[in-house]
This record gives sequence, structure tokens and C-alpha cells, in this order.
Amino acid sequence: MEQPYPIYRVSAVSYANTLPFVFGLRNAPERPEIDLSLDTPAECAMRLKNKKADIGLVPVAALPTLEYYEIIPGYCLGANGPVRSVMLFSTVPAERIRKIYLDPQSRTSNNLVRLLARDFWHISPFWEMAPDDDNHLSAEEGAARVLIGDRAFYAESSYPWHYDLAAVWKEFSSLPFVFAVWAANTPVAPLFVQKFNSALRYGILHIPEAAASVHDPKLHAAINLKNYLISNLSYPLDNAKMAAIKMFLDMLRSL
Repeated sequence: MEQPYPIYRVSAVSYANTLPFVFGLRNAPERPEIDLSLDTPAECAMRLKNKKADIGLVPVAALPTLEYYEIIPGYCLGANGPVRSVMLFSTVPAERIRKIYLDPQSRTSNNLVRLLARDFWHISPFWEMAPDDDNHLSAEEGAARVLIGDRAFYAESSYPWHYDLAAVWKEFSSLPFVFAVWAANTPVAPLFVQKFNSALRYGILHIPEAAASVHDPKLHAAINLKNYLISNLSYPLDNAKMAAIKMFLDMLRSL
């Protein structure tokens, strides 16, 4: 029987932190039929903005750039403490940082570190987007860099100072942090939302199987993927996370 809603174009994130969502959307018995693409966070936002996707796992800081959006209630990409995959790596302690290289893949993490630099560490560093050839950054005195996603796992040994941005936000605000929400740029059929959330829930309930489905020796060598997905990430979009989103977006207006 034909489904009573269109085949929505869905943009998810290609990092390991989104694995439960992708696993559910591909394997849940009651999953909706969708056109799924895997992108960087910045690409997710751009695809929604340019109407090349209908639904995306959109970085929270990119929401105000969308002409129209609806947050799909239920699930998000969040953390209630250390997340391990959104990091500020530095050659010096935070109070001595003179320059911060931003990550071109993440508007939310870049804005988060700007807020924390101003309001938590009370520093005024020079800001620069990280270059493509960034192997030299770990040797630059007084410099730090934002790294997100799986790349953060591989950089841990290159820097003496590590700042987990979700953990620092928690210390600063006493709230969890939400990196991305499922958002649509068009009204979405309620039956689709029901099936969509059912598929996401399936993936979250099957994290061990999702982790075992990844055949990436480098990733498995860098981190215990199952423990990371269970212990470092928090997926339900609850009231505390909605409050965190509001606080973060309100603070962004002052940057």
C-alpha cells in the first residue's frame, strides 16, 4: 500500500555520533521510506537551507539561518557531560590561548567555543578558520583548535591540553548541551514523524548492534565505540535540552 506522505529527503551526519540514528533509519522494521544522505553538519544545514533536503540533523546554531523550520520533537544529538567528539585541543592552558582555529565543519561548536572563551575562560583570542593543511597546528605556541566528530578521537595524542566543550558548557551553565536537532523546512506529516521517531528509537535501543556494524579499524582502535555511544551521548530531546537550546541561541545574539 502506498504510504500517505511523500518520500522525504533526509540529511544525517556522517560521524560516529549519529550511528544509532542511521542504523535505525536503515534497519528498523517500521522505518519510513526516505531518501537518506550522509553529510557533515555544515552540509546538513546547507542542504536544508537550499531546499535540497526536507529534513536534516541540523546544528543548533544554524537554525536561525533557515527561512522556516520546525523542530521534530523526540530526539537530538546532545550530551549531559563529556562528549569526547567536540573538543578544543590546545598547546597551552586555556587562560594562555592567543589564537583559536575554528572547525569549518561545525557552526555550533565554533560558536560554543566563542561563548566559552568570552564568558567562561575570559580570554579574547584571535580567531581563524583552520586551513586544509593543518598538520602544523599542534606545534604553534599559544594556539588551540576546535575539532569535531571522529577526527577529534585521532588528535588526542597531538596536544597536551584537551577541553571537552560539552563538559565545559555543563560546568558553565549546569545544563546539557544540544549540538543538533532534527528539523524540517516544511510541515511534516504526523504519521511520518511517528514512524521516523520509531526508527530513531530502534537505533538507540540497538547501539551494540549498530557499533558492531562499523568496519573501521582506525575508529575502533581510537575509541570503544559502543561505550562512547552509550555513555557520552544523550539522544532524548527533553525539557532540560530545550532549555539549553534556548539559552545557547539567546547567548549567540550577543556575539
